[in-house]
Amino acid sequence: MKNINILKISLVVLVLISGCNPLNKMIQLSKQQQINVNPDPILMKGGNVVFDVETTLPVGMLPKGTSYTLNFEYDGKDAGSIEFKASDYPNSSNSLTKSTKSLSLPFDDSMVDNPQKLSVVGNAKIVATGKNLNTESSDVANGVNSTQRFNQAQNIGTIRTYPGYTDAEETEITTLDFYFNQGSAYLRGSEKKSDRGDQFSAFIAEKNITKGVNITGAHSPEGSTKVNESLADRRASAIEKYYRAQMDKYDYKDDASEISFDLVPVVENWDALRRALRSSNSLTSEQRSQIGAIINGGGSFVDKEKSLSKLGFYNTLMKEIYPDLRNARTEVTTIIEKKPNNEILAISQNIVAGEASSDALSHGELLFSATLTPDLKEKAAIYGAAVKWGGTWKAHNDFGMVHIQLAKEEEEGSEAQLKLLEDAETQLNISLNKEENIEAYMNLASSSALKYDFNTASEYLRKAENIGTDVSIVQNILYNSQGAVAIALGNHEAALEYLNKVDVKGEGQMKNWNTWIKIWSLFRSSIANLVLDDVNSARGNLDMIASIRPESWSAVPGDWYYLVAICDAREGKSESLTENLRKAFAGESDYDLKNKAALDVEFINYSDAVKAAMK
Repeated sequence: MKNINILKISLVVLVLISGCNPLNKMIQLSKQQQINVNPDPILMKGGNVVFDVETTLPVGMLPKGTSYTLNFEYDGKDAGSIEFKASDYPNSSNSLTKSTKSLSLPFDDSMVDNPQKLSVVGNAKIVATGKNLNTESSDVANGVNSTQRFNQAQNIGTIRTYPGYTDAEETEITTLDFYFNQGSAYLRGSEKKSDRGDQFSAFIAEKNITKGVNITGAHSPEGSTKVNESLADRRASAIEKYYRAQMDKYDYKDDASEISFDLVPVVENWDALRRALRSSNSLTSEQRSQIGAIINGGGSFVDKEKSLSKLGFYNTLMKEIYPDLRNARTEVTTIIEKKPNNEILAISQNIVAGEASSDALSHGELLFSATLTPDLKEKAAIYGAAVKWGGTWKAHNDFGMVHIQLAKEEEEGSEAQLKLLEDAETQLNISLNKEENIEAYMNLASSSALKYDFNTASEYLRKAENIGTDVSIVQNILYNSQGAVAIALGNHEAALEYLNKVDVKGEGQMKNWNTWIKIWSLFRSSIANLVLDDVNSARGNLDMIASIRPESWSAVPGDWYYLVAICDAREGKSESLTENLRKAFAGESDYDLKNKAALDVEFINYSDAVKAAMK
């Protein structure tokens, strides 16, 4: 009996010992495992840190009834796991066990401020009992590459509306026709005293700032080419003479000499006859077709005129159609008078203070006045007045926009910032309720981005894109914003598609603005290129920035040189890296670039080059 009990105990102990043996063997074999992390350092992509793990386990690593799990960790944070079950690898006793898996974890600033290494601990387990043993922790990757943060998607642009008023010179054209008798260039008194003549005289009396006067003399299609050419020219001259007489009457003095006259005689002008026929009810469609066949056919002007004269309804042509062709058209180009900018701003300030009537400025002038002050709070007050006295969709958009600009000056995530963004979104939604517009959607995207809600920002930008615009600067801001948000979401290929659409268009200031947006798009493209490990394209985009940079842009931002230095590091150019970092440290940036470089895993193999740049 005693012997039997001893035997039982011995068997139990043997089972327990044998049960531990697989775990010990697995832990021993784990020393032969191969774990390759790509990229190394691991990469910030979108709002996450991502990496691929290629694992090779040695032969015999997975005895029957066991599992082996690789648990990854970054600075105490779970970075994902990879499990190998013996049941899934029936050939593991005589072959290598291989696996490739993508892992990720949320990014946070501490990964940059306090860089650590990615580590892994293996866990060997008997599935039936749960009994397990851990390997020692080992480092498998060198920190987090956060180059994407230069994107700054939270700071995508805001956009105001075109107020309907500009201080740029604008012109308008006033048109008036005077009519002559057949074969005559004499401006009759009846024409001067007609309603048209009275309007013409009143217009000249106003002494509008005139850039030029274009007078086109014309004739009806009868007579010789030589006669008609002279007639058309003399009719134009008659109007010029009358115009100058009127200027003398209203005492233009020296201003008269500043006005240029351009006289244009129009000879053999069949287009005028075609237009007259289309608007006339005096002829049948068949008769108009007969005339069209003649004037569109072959032969000289005189030949066509003779053919017309033989038509049975020629008298109708002469009485009903031709008189309106015997004219001289006057087109006067005048400069629209505008208030000086300082006067507009002063009046708007008085409106805000309640010291001037709201109609002292047009709605467009009031909105425009906000662009004349750099003070955001004063802008907000003006736009608030525009909302109160007018309340157009433009006013509500611009009021919302300036709230976002004010929010950018507050501490990120603070109660004050969030309140300003809430107020902004209220105004922008009112704007959309009044009229769907691209500006409000783009500003709502900007507000969402400032809260790091890039999914919502992307949706608003999509709605803006659906509306579309033919204003190049608005379109460029939209593409640039879409690219920035796509990078923030980890969609780098899509980002490049958007950013490549930004195009430099326009003249003068418009071209300067579009150039600046293009520079930003190239900068963000280089970031996307680096995330995708396309160093050649990244450097190409950075080089293009240098080539299109305006001469007025004397100081190059430090961030640009910093990205060039990253390209240098990727290509093993130590000396160039030092020089570009030195320039980066001397330039402007939202980052403390010296401290960033000291911790940046982009330069993990170039500590001496970084130190040299800091001297």
